[in-house]
Parts: sequence; C-alpha cells; structure tokens
Amino acid sequence: MLFEIICNMDFKEYLQQAIDDNRIEMLMPSRDYSEGEIVYMRGYNQALEDMLADYNDDLDTIKREKYTFSLN
Repeated sequence: MLFEIICNMDFKEYLQQAIDDNRIEMLMPSRDYSEGEIVYMRGYNQALEDMLADYNDDLDTIKREKYTFSLN
C-alpha cells in the first residue's frame, strides 16, 4: 500500500511533502538542534520553497507555450 502511494506521487508532491515535513520538524523538533543546524534547516527549507516556485513557474510557461498557435 505504501509503495503504491509513493509510486503515484510526482515531483511536485514530493517537494511539497518535504517542505511540510521540514516545517513540522522546525515547529516540533524530534531532538535538540544546535543554532547552526537550525540556520541550515531554514536555508534548506527556503531552497526547497524556491525550487517549488520555479517548478510552478516553469510548468505554467510550458502549458502556455504548448497551446500557443502561430501562423508563421
């Protein structure tokens, strides 16, 4: 069952799940983190959010260009 769920997830869902998991970890840490680790986690999460934004922008561009017609 879990394998089927994992196989049906696409890149965007994996990315969103990683972002959500990291946010939860920062709100309710599973262990004590050093200040350096917290800074790293924030930067890592920001990088994932940037990747998701870029992915969404690229997807919109691809969709727009796919259905653009030209008479040339």
